[in-house]
Amino acid sequence: MPRGTASMRREKSIFNALLTHFLMGVALGLSMVLLLGLIDAFHVRDLVAKSDAPVQTTVMLVTTYGLMFGIGAALTGLVLTLEEEN
Repeated sequence: MPRGTASMRREKSIFNALLTHFLMGVALGLSMVLLLGLIDAFHVRDLVAKSDAPVQTTVMLVTTYGLMFGIGAALTGLVLTLEEEN
């Protein structure tokens, strides 16, 4: 590349990259909860249906999986982004 020409690729800030990875992880976690609810092999539907507060149990399950996958994806994205910069 000749000196003085601008790069066509705009650099993403680290915050935008981590936010992207976090949101992808949350989407993956929510799809995992959906699959756990639809597949009867793990009896998640029975656990939620027979609990004292099924709505709170569902909210707890969805937020736990969403945050767990989201934080894991964000940390993985942080490592990959820092390795890419070096």
